[in-house]
Amino acid sequence: MTPRSIDVNIAQRTGADMSATSAAGRIAKAECILVTIPFDSGGLPVWSFTSNPKNTFDVMLVRIETDTGLVGWGEAFSRAEDVALRSLIETRIFPVIIGEEANAISKIKHKLEFGLQNFGRVGPTMYAISAVDIALWDIAGKAAQLPLVDLIGGPFAKEVEVYASLLRYGSAEGVAKATRKAIGEGYRYVKLHDIRFEEVAAAVEEAGDEAAVMLDVNCPWTVSEALAMDARLSKLNLLWLEEPIFPPDDYRGLAKIRATGRHRIALGENAGSLRDFVAMADAQAIDIAQPDVAKTGGVTELLKIAAFCDASAIEFIPHCAIFGPGQLATVHINAAQRATPLLERLYFDFDAELYGDAMLPKAGRLAVPTGPGLGFDPDMGVVERFRVA
Repeated sequence: MTPRSIDVNIAQRTGADMSATSAAGRIAKAECILVTIPFDSGGLPVWSFTSNPKNTFDVMLVRIETDTGLVGWGEAFSRAEDVALRSLIETRIFPVIIGEEANAISKIKHKLEFGLQNFGRVGPTMYAISAVDIALWDIAGKAAQLPLVDLIGGPFAKEVEVYASLLRYGSAEGVAKATRKAIGEGYRYVKLHDIRFEEVAAAVEEAGDEAAVMLDVNCPWTVSEALAMDARLSKLNLLWLEEPIFPPDDYRGLAKIRATGRHRIALGENAGSLRDFVAMADAQAIDIAQPDVAKTGGVTELLKIAAFCDASAIEFIPHCAIFGPGQLATVHINAAQRATPLLERLYFDFDAELYGDAMLPKAGRLAVPTGPGLGFDPDMGVVERFRVA
């Protein structure tokens, strides 16, 4: 049976002088825990393109413990009970990081990226690296007894505005009902995932002057199809149009959509690094950058992307269709930006919340955690209840 954690004598492994380590210590143990929690949405999940997904949501947790007793939590992007990703993390990632100094975050990230470059610069390998990076930043904050936001420049905001990221409803009535419900709960921004004009128009009409509406269509169209829909949608005054064509890295095609000037184009949840965003900018394909901390290299990479966006007149609004440590990290990253980005939250109700009520928006806003590191650790009762063996 595949081991679920790695725990070794790190002095023996590294031959290191343990007295020379930092307060964070050296990585002594690493564990990957896959949790999948049922939810109620009233709509269809849009994250599986090869099947009809169940109404359950993965949280792929990475737990890193140091020899000083500190524990950091990270998250890799995961869907559909991704035991293959868990195996990758356990067999390719953990053996590389055991024994490393936990405060050497950039060094560890480079070591993993360089050593595993043949296994992908975008996708599962980068998801795994992202999880380690998030966990190490959590440890850094706990070692310093500071929240993550203080380590990355300090807060511009004590709370962030949240937008309701709706699922796909397939009918004008369904999407209008969900839009009305979100507005009634205090959301002033609503993102749609329906792809037919009738549904989008119904939601916009329902929102009226009470909420701004964005549209994420998840890469369904060719360039010619997208140009036609771009023109048809233009009268709806959408806040942005997200990922209109497949493949998502067809930056020349995306530049043609953007060149019409009818919509601001949002991209980046499928990117793997800063270099992808530089390529988008070089192609003049992007208005809004949407890196995902659990997909795009963790906290370390998102800070680089934020700085690039600031220098390039690109709006930085991270993607956040996650609910574990990656969500917490995104809140801290957003709060550290002068133009504090909106925080995405998928709009459904879990059977149980990983952090209790702490990460539930109130009137469309969420307080930035003030505890050390990410601010909260997962509720282990919830973890064990929904853990995938």
